[in-house]
Amino acid sequence: MKRILIVIYLLLISTICFAQINSNVKIYGRIPDSSDNRLYQIQVGAFLEIQNAQRAFVKLSSASFNPAYERYLNFTRVLIGGIPARDVRNYIDRIYRAGFSEVIIRLDTGTGIISNLPVSTALLPSSTSREIGFRTVRAGDTVNLLNLTEGRTVTSWISSTPSVARVDSNGNVTGLVIGNAFIRTNNNEYISVAIVPQEDFYIVPNSQISLLPRESNSISLVGIAEYRTEPTFRLSYRFNNMGEHRGASGLNGGIDILARGENYEWLWTTFFQGGWFYDLNNTKRVMINGFQKDANNGVELTLIPEFVYEKGIPYLQLRHRLHNPNNYAVSNQKFGASADVMIYKNDAASLVLTSYGAYMTDSIINPTFDLMFVCLEGNAITPVDTLWLGTYDEGTHLNYIYTDSRNDIYGMDSAIGFSYQNINLAAKETKEFIVRFTLARHEDEEIQR
Repeated sequence: MKRILIVIYLLLISTICFAQINSNVKIYGRIPDSSDNRLYQIQVGAFLEIQNAQRAFVKLSSASFNPAYERYLNFTRVLIGGIPARDVRNYIDRIYRAGFSEVIIRLDTGTGIISNLPVSTALLPSSTSREIGFRTVRAGDTVNLLNLTEGRTVTSWISSTPSVARVDSNGNVTGLVIGNAFIRTNNNEYISVAIVPQEDFYIVPNSQISLLPRESNSISLVGIAEYRTEPTFRLSYRFNNMGEHRGASGLNGGIDILARGENYEWLWTTFFQGGWFYDLNNTKRVMINGFQKDANNGVELTLIPEFVYEKGIPYLQLRHRLHNPNNYAVSNQKFGASADVMIYKNDAASLVLTSYGAYMTDSIINPTFDLMFVCLEGNAITPVDTLWLGTYDEGTHLNYIYTDSRNDIYGMDSAIGFSYQNINLAAKETKEFIVRFTLARHEDEEIQR
């Protein structure tokens, strides 16, 4: 009888410690005493499917948490780390309000947590290797790469990162998790593979800051760790560039964009990474973290970058939200942006008008590089009211954000601008305006489909 009581007692203690109920949340682990001076982490789930982990991550981010990923066996854990013991109970209540019903509490050792899982990168091939092809593969899908090796003798199929992309002896590559792999086909040639989400829209959470590839041979990049890179290594962006580094044209910029040239070389698209400078109702260069507010009427402009995939083609989509917080309507609102264009090292990069918008190209130094600006027609985009192609002219391009000039620009210090105008907002109303960037004119066909 005594032994039975002991067993029952232990079972009760185990239940209390490892499956408690608090604020309708099932808790595994122990809520620490407030006098504990250690840090803890709270896990909200472990997922076999990376997409499910991403959904949980975004859910936490939207509730103002700072979540992280952790790889464990074949699972992706989603958790919040670095929580002082005294705050654990409060975090659990907030997590419940964010929509989670189970949590796991454990000591935070700081090991194993990786904040850039969705944009994880494989070790880039050596400079003596040559890229012979590039494919995007949706996570969970299998594609054959033989069509990229025509005229070549393939001696082997080897994945640089089998945990991201698995390849068999027939050149069938399977996407396992979001990231990059390089499929070596012989001693000095490889095919780049980017595993992208099943969904067309994929947002890199704000807390995930990714480093650009160390092996990049590009000219010196300022604030390299601030850039966020999408899984194909084709596009990257950052907020809050502090003015153009030579001939500064502003205080706080809006957003800067890099794009990948040949041999994984990151190329500038604006003058010394000065970026795009925004204007809201004739107030310039006050974007901070993608946000600005009209001091007169309180109308808010928020810029949300998103990586979008359509038929495997990556786009950097800029979603502009214009919000009227007032209890009364406002009319004739406008906003736009302008950039001093600099492709690679060419400050006189050409701008060419197209039916979808314009493309920026370095026709002299690196003629293979084109950055497309999709703003007139194309999937999901909101046609701009004005598109201005012109010259930098000592920063005067910022005065032409609301002007229309659709002439090709060659052989001069080039600049570009766009705007949305005559916008009416009802009380508390929000409207969205979308433009996109991607690479290479040969993808025109996809945009027009």
